Amino acid sequence: MEIAMPGPEIGKSALIVVDMQNDFVHPDGGFARCARENPERNWDIPFIMGTIPQVKRLIDAFRSGGRPVVHVITTHKPDYADAAWPHWNSGLTGGNRTFLFEGSWGARIADELEPLDNEHIVVKKGYGGFQNTALDTILRSMGVTTCVIAGVTTTVCVSTTLRGGIGHNYRMILVEDAVAETRRELHEAEVKILGLAFADVKMTDGVIAMFADLAPVRNRR
Repeated sequence: MEIAMPGPEIGKSALIVVDMQNDFVHPDGGFARCARENPERNWDIPFIMGTIPQVKRLIDAFRSGGRPVVHVITTHKPDYADAAWPHWNSGLTGGNRTFLFEGSWGARIADELEPLDNEHIVVKKGYGGFQNTALDTILRSMGVTTCVIAGVTTTVCVSTTLRGGIGHNYRMILVEDAVAETRRELHEAEVKILGLAFADVKMTDGVIAMFADLAPVRNRR
């Protein structure tokens, strides 16, 4: 008996935008500040910031295609008592730093990617968007079977969220040019790993092209 192998379904998809917040992607944010304070880390902040235009294109395509956009962000209390990641080893917190404080400018989603009123914002306290959040419930309520993942950073919150989606039986698409890491070699290695066992890897243009298959369906309504 021949078994049909399911593929990604753009008509049942959602775009998951991970941590596109000022503290991660703005030149005045916490990541950029840490890079300036620790030049020996060789953090590539322009590479991180370069995700914004591609994520914006994806958001526009999903909105135009009538598919949901879900924004996953990280916020914390000022004492980080609610943090589920080892922030004390990061160089991003402590002293007068306000990295990802609830209600702060740094915790806000980048202006270019501002959510619409009807779009869900899921707040996480650790690396994974599915960990102790309502993300799975939200997606299932909308009939989603395929998650398209964009955001930062490739090896940490993007990877953890993508792997979490696999654990919830979603088909995952990683958008290679809409995710980034502080170092390009780490990004490239993680994309290879995720593509090997966890996700379909596509470029932004490839994901947008998938919506062409939905156009005849929308036009018949």
